[in-house]
Amino acid sequence: MFETIRKVVRNGQITLPSSMRKALKINAGDLLRLEVKNNQLIITPVSAVNTQQTQFFSSKWQKAISNSEKAIADHRYSEYNSTEELRKDIEG
Repeated sequence: MFETIRKVVRNGQITLPSSMRKALKINAGDLLRLEVKNNQLIITPVSAVNTQQTQFFSSKWQKAISNSEKAIADHRYSEYNSTEELRKDIEG
């Protein structure tokens, strides 16, 4: 656990120590969520997701990706030389 005391400067700014930034992998331009809970300021690194891409971050989607990666690693997949071959396989 890291702990430090920092002085608030002009415009309410504070500097996060480099050791904390490195530990949390915070870089210039990253987004941080600021919350006040029980009279404490909580700072959490976050990432922005385009609202049109949120489906890719759902647990269902992530599970499907993980299953696909495992299938590829286990060589459980089919290869096709043409879209016609794929269509015939899909249609049975």
